[in-house]
Order: sequence, then C-alpha cells, then structure tokens
Amino acid sequence: MKINFDKYHGCGNDFIIINNLSNTFPKDSENQIKKICNRRFGIGADGLILINYNDKFPFEMIYYNSDGKISTMCGNGGRCVMHYCYSNDIIDNKSEFLACDGIHHGIINDDYVKVSMSDVNGYEKYNDYLFLNTGSPHLVKFVDDVSSLDLINISRNIQKSNRFDNGVNVNLVSRKNDNLYEIRTYERGVEDETLSCGTGAVASALALNILSLINSKTVNLDTKGGLLTVDFNKSNSKYTDIHLSGKVKKVFTGILEL
Repeated sequence: MKINFDKYHGCGNDFIIINNLSNTFPKDSENQIKKICNRRFGIGADGLILINYNDKFPFEMIYYNSDGKISTMCGNGGRCVMHYCYSNDIIDNKSEFLACDGIHHGIINDDYVKVSMSDVNGYEKYNDYLFLNTGSPHLVKFVDDVSSLDLINISRNIQKSNRFDNGVNVNLVSRKNDNLYEIRTYERGVEDETLSCGTGAVASALALNILSLINSKTVNLDTKGGLLTVDFNKSNSKYTDIHLSGKVKKVFTGILEL
C-alpha cells in the first residue's frame, strides 16, 4: 500500500501528516507508526497525525507519539495540521477541528498559525513543580538558567514516579527579559527533549501567571526551535480564551510504502 504524506514542523516539533479522510490508513498500526517515526529506519518525526473524517467538523485530528501510541492533544501538531488542511483546500484560513480534548479553532496567515487551546481550571503541586493539564499533562518549574540543567535525566527520573503511570511532560523555564522566557521540554512518548512543545508552552505561560512572575496575558516563549506566543484570559483560577501562535513549515512531501 502506498500512502501520500507531508512532513511538517512547528518550531522544530516535527510531524508526519496523512490525509485519512477516506479511512485508508491501517488499523492497529502502533508498530508501523513507531517504525515510520524512527529517525534512522523510517521518515523520522516526533509524532504522526491522521486527518480523519468527522460528520460534524471539517476534520478530526488523531495524534500518535513517536512510540506509536495514540496520545493526547498536541498544540504544535494542531497548528501544522491546520496549515496542511488549508493548503490542500480542506478548510478556509479560519476554521475549526475536533481533537481528543474537544473543539479547536484556528487562523492561518501565511506560515503563521494561531490555534485555540482547551480551558484550564486549576493546577496541582508536585514537589517544586506545578502540574497543569493543557490538553496533555505537564509539569513546569521556573529555574534560574534552563541551559545549565540536565533536563533529560531529571525528566526520566520523574517518569519513574507512581504519580504518573502514563508518563508526564516536563518543562523548565527561565527568564530572558521582561516578556521573553526560555523553555525546554521533555516529552513523554518521545522520551526525549523536543525542540518545542505547544501544550508545554501553554502550561509554562500559565504557570508563570500562577507564580505571579508575569502581569501580561501574552507570553513569548523562546524554544530551541523558534518563538511561540501564548495569550489567555483569567477569571478566578480558570484560564480561558487560550491561544498558541507561531510559525509552521512544510518540509517535504513523500509517498510511504506500508
């Protein structure tokens, strides 16, 4: 079987995107997806996205991590899939789609894509981290200098905790200037640091607000792969009107043989 795909990235967070509106992608394909995402023996990506048919929305986004397992919401993936669908005349430049955590709205302006994220109501504390669910589970810690810490070992030790049976994403954040923060993210399912993470950027922006480190409702986050912007509103302890914005890029198109 031959399947067309596009390779995209959003600030270095890279994805294989497949149009599955006709439901041709094989079922029970965990091992297949794991091989496809392998950077030495496959195409290579942080994850794979299927664009599925839905009778109430233009499409439904199904996201798989590079371990082949179906996963929770991916913010950068949502931005990339919006651009793909717009480029392939599936949607207009303003549209909506369904994901595992509900409805998302997006706006495409050339290579800049803004997508709405799920509301966040409250947080928990885990040791010296804040835990938030922004469509995916995230720990966030504010530190003096993210570049000086061993994010991978820190994060892999956290994965051993009984508190996170399904794993957890880990974010370290430090201040660069008045409204620019540096962020590094370890993603579960990838089991490594990624160049950026959309839901991690959202979690980090909200954590900075919770910790009273920012006054602005717009936060710029400098990832290893580029700049992400998060804006939000807050009422009591609930965060609403959350949006994730940044550039995306189509890297190449190919044909996958399964």
